[in-house]
Amino acid sequence: MEQYGTKNFSAKILALSFGFSLFSYAISMPKAHAGNGCGPQNSTTGYGLTKFFLYPYNGLFAPACEEHDTCYNLTNSGKTKKQCDDEFKQSLYQICEDRSLWKKLSQDVFGYITNPKLWGVGLSGPCKRQADYAVWAVSTLGESSVSGARYSLKVKDVKVKRIDDRFSDDELSVCVTVENDGNIATEWDLVLLNKNGGIADTEPDTYERNIAVGRTDRECVTTNNDPTVSVSDLGNPAKLVVRIDDYQGIAPFTPVADITVPINLRPYDKYNPVAFEQISRHEAYIRLQEIKQQRSEPNVEPNPKPSVEPSVEPSVESNPEPSVEPSVEPSVEPSSDPVNP
Repeated sequence: MEQYGTKNFSAKILALSFGFSLFSYAISMPKAHAGNGCGPQNSTTGYGLTKFFLYPYNGLFAPACEEHDTCYNLTNSGKTKKQCDDEFKQSLYQICEDRSLWKKLSQDVFGYITNPKLWGVGLSGPCKRQADYAVWAVSTLGESSVSGARYSLKVKDVKVKRIDDRFSDDELSVCVTVENDGNIATEWDLVLLNKNGGIADTEPDTYERNIAVGRTDRECVTTNNDPTVSVSDLGNPAKLVVRIDDYQGIAPFTPVADITVPINLRPYDKYNPVAFEQISRHEAYIRLQEIKQQRSEPNVEPNPKPSVEPSVEPSVESNPEPSVEPSVEPSVEPSSDPVNP
């Protein structure tokens, strides 16, 4: 037993030494591409760890990583962060499948032996397992690398209900449906304000709701949750604010929609729709781009107009006069003058 324990301990030491040597090699390994490649360029430690955990697929995945970095410039690519991440996963999977048989055998077997993360996966999927890790890393930690991100929510629906209370002051409940029309996922909450501008209710209470690009979500605030607050503590109309997290990890949130709702809508105890129209950040961005395009168009349009008008008017006005008058007068006068003498 002692001999077996000694051998097991020696094997662990040998494995740790080999892992440390491999890690040191990954950190000192030169970059194969001029771009960012796989891993955060602004962190030497993070870059080395990425190369260590993706080994031996670093060079294999590098082209897809650089395409992903380019896609993260959302202004130029015209895509959302999720679209970039989904395409990144598809590219990595395709790279894993397009390898030669020799590379599949050598890389997958070597990766299976040297990387404990792949133990138990089987010899058929180490490459795609590493691809999943790379996708998880960029989708979870890559938000700070995104440029051109537009955090935006569009209010799609507002409903209000006055709750009739026979024994005390009435209560109010307001539900708001929003859509993430930006190009990056965000968090949001809904705030009901009292007549003094303070907070009467916030939902959610202790955390914010995540909303992905293109998805809709609904939240309701009410005075019914707090016995010290009722409809008389609200303004008329009551005011609400939709807030979003437009910078990762920063609070309080930024208001993106101010909503007012009447407090005397009937019938009571039933949600009544409230008309609301306010452009979102994304819509404002689109309108700004349209205005810029319209301002640049007059520099192109004036050229065709002068070229058409002068070419038409001279051809209509000048042709009839020279063609009719000169042809009639010379034909009559020369024929009569020689006869009279």
